[in-house]
Amino acid sequence: MGALRRLSVDQWIVYLLYGATVCIPLLPIGGNILVLVAGILALLFDRQRFSGTLHWLQWMVLAYLLWTALSIANSVNVQWSALSWLYHIGMYGTIYWLMTYYMDTERRQKTFLSLFCVTGVLVCLGAGYQYFYMTPEHIHEWVDNVHFPGLMRRMYGTLQNPNLLGEYLLFVLSIGGLDTIQVLKVKDWKRCVIMMLALIFMLLCLVLTYSRGMWLSLAVVVFVAGLCVERRLLYTLLAVPLVLFLYHGEVSSRLWSLFSGQDTSVMLRWALWDSTMYMVEDFPIFGIGWDAFWMTYPAYNYFIQDPTVIIYHAHNLYLQIAAETGPISLCMFLAILIGHSRNVQKQGTLGVPMRYGMTLITVAVLVSGLFDHALYSQQVSLVLWQLLGFAMSAIRK
Repeated sequence: MGALRRLSVDQWIVYLLYGATVCIPLLPIGGNILVLVAGILALLFDRQRFSGTLHWLQWMVLAYLLWTALSIANSVNVQWSALSWLYHIGMYGTIYWLMTYYMDTERRQKTFLSLFCVTGVLVCLGAGYQYFYMTPEHIHEWVDNVHFPGLMRRMYGTLQNPNLLGEYLLFVLSIGGLDTIQVLKVKDWKRCVIMMLALIFMLLCLVLTYSRGMWLSLAVVVFVAGLCVERRLLYTLLAVPLVLFLYHGEVSSRLWSLFSGQDTSVMLRWALWDSTMYMVEDFPIFGIGWDAFWMTYPAYNYFIQDPTVIIYHAHNLYLQIAAETGPISLCMFLAILIGHSRNVQKQGTLGVPMRYGMTLITVAVLVSGLFDHALYSQQVSLVLWQLLGFAMSAIRK
């Protein structure tokens, strides 16, 4: 207790951010509380840390936060959108700014990366328990039994959705994979074996999500990592045709279904995208309002003529942002993602995981966003904004 009392406000906030790193994917409400407490401490006792000039990307983040707030005026339920904006965007901005100014030393940055990767393993352990010991009433959840009769269950764990777990694992694999490559090059064999086993475990969990969009995103991430970091990674992509032609199980059938477009999930997406385009045309500036998609969509719904079925998002990152907060907001968001990844790459003194990790995460978001909108989840978005803030800490340093 004496040691805790001697901690400065700065150290308290850093430890709260470490705790949030672990809690966000495992216990979301706990992560939110830790981020909120850290933000309050910073505002009350350490405001001077945030003084000084801002990087242009920080100005872009502020513009994005403001634009999404202005979109609330168009919502069919202004009160709901305003509360949702505070709960989501307020938390994203808070963790982004805290990570930017408190991950300001190499030791803190390395500790964060280690915790981030270890948490990914813990998430997979929980997801493995869910997958093998799920209750009978949930056994067919997230499964299309008509087109995939052999697929009995999918892994989702504490992320509550296979696609969300897949997106989160792509984030962890992007950093953990690059870290493993770096350790392999310095020939630290004991640590390398441990990290390789963790990577294989997380890759297996990603496969068991049976999320085709995340599989495709992983392939593109590996391809980009092969071009930017280690060319020999490109050989691992040969596993895809081998699975398609030599393995005749549910993994290969899910992969082949990408080219057929006949299952319910694909047909629903086409209808959603078409309807969402009409939203963008009708509200081309500020959109339909932050988090108002599920309330507005029934007026544009022609595919599912059932008012009891709620469609929460458009299953497409680009259309979702353009519909809810306008095409200009989409351009801002893309500039934030790509700008952070490019500017971190320019920091020649950083190690491989920090220099290229944000690039691979950006690729994962942009590719998976073509087929789904995993960022509707506060858990996944909070992790992404935490990583963006971490990237900005490296850029400013």
